[in-house]
Amino acid sequence: MTTHTTKIAIVGAGPGGTLMAIYLAKQGFTVEVYERRGDMRLEAVEQGRSINLTLAVRGLHALEKVGLLHSVLSITMPLKGRTIHGLDGTQKFQPYGKDEHEVIYSIQRKDLNIALLNHVDSFPNVKVFFHKRCVSLDKETKTLHLLDELSNETVSVTADIIIGADGAYSTVRQQLMRMQKTHYKQEYLDWGYKQLTIPPGPDGSFLLREDTLHDWPRGDVMMLAIPNYDGCFTCTCVLPFKGEVSFDTLNTESAVAAFFKNQFADVVPYIPGLANQFLHNQINDFITVSTDPWYYKDAIVLLGDACHAVYPFYGQGMNAAFEDCFVLSECIKNHPGNWEAAFASYQQKRLRNTNVLAQLSKENFDELRDKVRSPWLVAQKKTIAALNRLFPRTWIPLYTMMTHTTMPYADALERCQKQNRAARWLGIDLIIFFIAMCLIAVRLGEKTQRFWTFSWRKSARFRP
Repeated sequence: MTTHTTKIAIVGAGPGGTLMAIYLAKQGFTVEVYERRGDMRLEAVEQGRSINLTLAVRGLHALEKVGLLHSVLSITMPLKGRTIHGLDGTQKFQPYGKDEHEVIYSIQRKDLNIALLNHVDSFPNVKVFFHKRCVSLDKETKTLHLLDELSNETVSVTADIIIGADGAYSTVRQQLMRMQKTHYKQEYLDWGYKQLTIPPGPDGSFLLREDTLHDWPRGDVMMLAIPNYDGCFTCTCVLPFKGEVSFDTLNTESAVAAFFKNQFADVVPYIPGLANQFLHNQINDFITVSTDPWYYKDAIVLLGDACHAVYPFYGQGMNAAFEDCFVLSECIKNHPGNWEAAFASYQQKRLRNTNVLAQLSKENFDELRDKVRSPWLVAQKKTIAALNRLFPRTWIPLYTMMTHTTMPYADALERCQKQNRAARWLGIDLIIFFIAMCLIAVRLGEKTQRFWTFSWRKSARFRP
């Protein structure tokens, strides 16, 4: 390992900031990390926007490069697909890939963060300072002004390079934008979410199938449940902020109980103190952020949510942040001593891709809460999966390219659009239409059968 005299300050000791510290430490830089929260290994801390993450090939590749792949995988749960829960209690499984190797991994944010912090501690050239909140910075002198939240004193720290890994509401980004032309956009959904917990069964077992993400799509409302390796499930209940059925109106125990009985009846027995959890847990926003530029001269650069926060519905947020770390590290290697060139190359490689991820994450929200029930979408996925099995190197589903490869996001979308044009030219849309009609016919047949079975049983009660 080469030793450098360059001192790098990272603001934010979340998963992205700590992984970046590891990459830089391995290159021999002196690294100082400043985190506004306490050390989660020693004290209870607020977890941020989400307590659950999913890791896929991109994130795993970045972890493998610093020797952390196997230790992190040991605290994950592999997910083979998603289970769709119908309003009538039926369940349908939709695989994530064509075989058992195409899976994603569920991990709790705290577990991942602790694993990374523990690894950071093994480097003598990295120090982490907790309870230090960045309140401002001077771009020209590369000076951070930090508030010690225990002593309430402000300290100033100067570094050669400042990296902002301080999340969607990044102070570093706000300071970087000052006195500089910036294209910036911040959007919120009209929906928010609360997190609920399904505990393990009395014997420690999972109460739902443990190798899938569970989805209760109900149009304007939705619930997701994701397993954790300790036997519990983290549920995300998604609702509009305003409206007839919304966080505004579900404000009493009776209203909450009636809502869950009506929409998610099959999961109600598994959530103890459901109404109490729902009423007392925090309402969270869904936010997406895009900004340009990501850097200032040879002084400051952003990574992760600080420059490209996305809605969580593609499961790629943490993977994109970890991919940032890998790409930025490679750019630094390829431009030794020329930090501005390294930062420019990093932005050029990443910006268009994270913009595509933001777009697709928004589209996937509509799919998860509603379209996932559509016969057309099911038929489309079945047809694409069949084409992928027949022509595995030629016809690749968009989800596979996004999740199970390291192909740049923008390239994946471009290839998908070419495949879709070829499909229309070949008349594959007609095949999808035929399959969709068959699925609709099957569903109508099932409903008709249930109706007549119910009617017969009802009339049988009154027979002499």
